Amino acid sequence: MAAYSNRRRDHIHFIKQYNMETCEYTGTRIVIFIKPKYKSIHDIGDFQKHPYKSPKSKNHNKSLWKVIHCDIGELIKKEMINVSEDNKYIMRHVLYENPKGNIKEYIRDLISEET
Repeated sequence: MAAYSNRRRDHIHFIKQYNMETCEYTGTRIVIFIKPKYKSIHDIGDFQKHPYKSPKSKNHNKSLWKVIHCDIGELIKKEMINVSEDNKYIMRHVLYENPKGNIKEYIRDLISEET
């Protein structure tokens, strides 16, 4: 699969954050992006804003996202893990997108699935 930007597609992104030392869950950030200009960010629990190590690869043929099985509709589910710059938090990113474009009809199911 060729690499591409998620900014070009409607998607829902869940970021579950954990304390690096204790592995204790601290919170979740939900980002909903729907073209052309709708972006909504919701924090659940005690999600901490912080600078993080860039997950981007300079090699355009290699994506750090892993595509994993998804039972919900026609959605593609991708997963990635990264760490904050200060090594205090580890984040598990899960991103859902619909190759046919319409993600709105799945929002409730996905929030139920991931929270």
